[in-house]
Amino acid sequence: MKTFVRAVVTGFALSLGAALFKKVAKQVGLDDKPDADKAKDEKNPATNPVGQDGATDPNLRNNRFS
Repeated sequence: MKTFVRAVVTGFALSLGAALFKKVAKQVGLDDKPDADKAKDEKNPATNPVGQDGATDPNLRNNRFS
């Protein structure tokens, strides 16, 4: 019985903590960006410098610098 009460209290505390985090996350700066912003950032070379590699990049051109 003691274990069951601990489990219920722990579950309640975790639920309360999650609710408080959702309220405070924007003010602290820990909130996630919306999906539209993530997709935009993946295409932006300033935020995602790796992009595609040369083997799979269809826009790859052979440039000779000599």
